[in-house]
Amino acid sequence: MDDTERSFKDTLAEFIKQDGFPCEGARTALQKDQIHVHRYGDIQCGKRTTDLLADIYEFADTFNIDEHMYSSFVAVFDQSRPMSERCFEAALWQKLQDLHNIDARMYDWDSAVSNDVTSADFSFSLGGNAFFIIGLNPASRRRSRQFEYPALVFNLHQQFEHLREKGTFTRFRDRIRERDEAFCGAPNPMLANHGEGSEVLQYSGRELEKEWECPFKVRS
Repeated sequence: MDDTERSFKDTLAEFIKQDGFPCEGARTALQKDQIHVHRYGDIQCGKRTTDLLADIYEFADTFNIDEHMYSSFVAVFDQSRPMSERCFEAALWQKLQDLHNIDARMYDWDSAVSNDVTSADFSFSLGGNAFFIIGLNPASRRRSRQFEYPALVFNLHQQFEHLREKGTFTRFRDRIRERDEAFCGAPNPMLANHGEGSEVLQYSGRELEKEWECPFKVRS
């Protein structure tokens, strides 16, 4: 990690340290120094996509559930121009599409999850590993997503399955939702409207229309 990336890590740490910040997993990861921050220029530019993918592979390959629980990989796009929620959403899905188009040449989708974006069992997959994606954007209407720069947070699904095996996942999830409502001043409308629907509805952080369709396409 270079000095600039250390600076972005410090900025992210201040974001997570805000009073009432809802994600307890992020706070724990910060305390354990398990947040991996890297910068990739402009989210709307494809020049660094292979670098991003290689770094995600390394993150997943070195992950050990016993040692790295609550770890997150954060891709910061510090050279992006200011974007509206809709523009960021489009950029997020284009970046995930670009990553998948390369990844699909080498790896199958994680067999533990679905590749159907309409399924409640869907999770994004890279390197044969399932991830839950959180988009951060300065223009987000939700305070919990308003990081200083556009960013994508990659959380391995192994962590959530580990919590389920311990019987603590529901309590962990519900606690975050309660804290997020208090922090943002209103419930997350996507959770309220869609319940246990596909997680793609939560990726960008934008309140989506009922007729919204995920633009992501799985390569055959």
